[in-house]
Amino acid sequence: MELKRHIDKWLLEWKGNRNHKPALVRGIRQSGKTHSIRLFAENHYQVVIYLNFWDRPDLIDVFDGELDADTIIRELSVKMPLPQLQDGTTVFIYDEVQECPRALLSLKTAANEKRFDFIASGSYLGVTGYVVSDDTPKPVGCTDEFDMRTLDFEEFLWAKGYTNKELSYIREAFETQKPLSKSMHGSFTSLFREYLCIGGFPEAVCNYLETNNIYSTIQITRRITRNLQDDFGRRRGRDNRPLFNANEVARIRSAFSLIPSFLGKENKRFILSKITGKGAKDAGKDALDYLKDAGVIMKVHNLHVPATPLSVNVIQNQYKVFATDIGMLVGMLEDGTTDAILSGKLGMGKGVIYESIIADALYKRGGRVFYFSKESRLELDFVINYHGESTILEVKAANGNTKSAKTVMANPDHYGETRLIRIKDSNLSVTDSILTIPHYMAFLLFEWRTTLPTE
Repeated sequence: MELKRHIDKWLLEWKGNRNHKPALVRGIRQSGKTHSIRLFAENHYQVVIYLNFWDRPDLIDVFDGELDADTIIRELSVKMPLPQLQDGTTVFIYDEVQECPRALLSLKTAANEKRFDFIASGSYLGVTGYVVSDDTPKPVGCTDEFDMRTLDFEEFLWAKGYTNKELSYIREAFETQKPLSKSMHGSFTSLFREYLCIGGFPEAVCNYLETNNIYSTIQITRRITRNLQDDFGRRRGRDNRPLFNANEVARIRSAFSLIPSFLGKENKRFILSKITGKGAKDAGKDALDYLKDAGVIMKVHNLHVPATPLSVNVIQNQYKVFATDIGMLVGMLEDGTTDAILSGKLGMGKGVIYESIIADALYKRGGRVFYFSKESRLELDFVINYHGESTILEVKAANGNTKSAKTVMANPDHYGETRLIRIKDSNLSVTDSILTIPHYMAFLLFEWRTTLPTE
């Protein structure tokens, strides 16, 4: 099943840019990188050479020598038959390129030669020392990069068959600050609750579209999550022999399993000392960093004050941790949670679900997200830079007080100038200059944009 993704537009713009460099696509495993890249290549090139270093580790030694295109092609032709290559109409795809650091390095030469196009992708490109005992330098400044995440709500609606026309109703309401009709609001709320249960892994979304069965879909998400856990700590030496470190794997799995319990606590802050496993006291941060670099979790840091520029006010050792796909979190909860979500009858744990789905929405749009918390029990769910202003996001399942936000806003000399957007299970409204939006509009707080250089 073909899914419309944001990367489709990015790749089109990338190819259309006369000065484009080799493309490098990063993202969590099972986010749909390979499918989208291959589909694009088949539709826009006459010759496609696909190399997967995970499935074909024997291809790695092709890159042991010189890294110019002619040498690579000569070495590669012995490993696999190659069609007639044509300058300007041929693309090489390097999949799971983190397995072959010298293939990644070869993109530097490819950027200079410009004979063929190259698209590399990988799931663990951010993990330092992924290939043990390899000192290959990483190429800098020679690639156009795209961070691919699992499907966001906009992509989910595309998958359901909705077009940009239907999506424009949400966007227009948000931009004009006028509520949708009762019928439209009810429909988008129901769709959003479906997405909340399913998440954005393409395999899970496709299963749901084909079967309309949320329960079998949840099992697929759980299987994907288990597979990701099996990959935790996956490393190998230069001799291609696995070098699994049991203690590292135990710590990483422990860190991942703690996410729901910490989100359920009052201040939701992640505490490293709770990670179990041998040596966890000293290496818990490494376990968490591994999950972040592998695209499995996101960190949302606390701020000294919620004043712009937000990045200079970050408290590095205080943060909340969220799964990068809401489906992973829901899959980690007990059976029956989806029934409560779909019916809108979540219990006291609803705050965990709704705060997580907003974190999911903001993360997938690529924006920087923070929070603000003081020991005085002053707490702001999220803080973002929205159109140049420090903006508090108060996330509620339905109704709830905004005492902390009002305290911060009433004291600009102490906390800086701020504005407030409430996000809750209701239609859009504006009261006393405070904008309230439904959860399904949160993806519009950060507009998705490409990062391609200008010509």
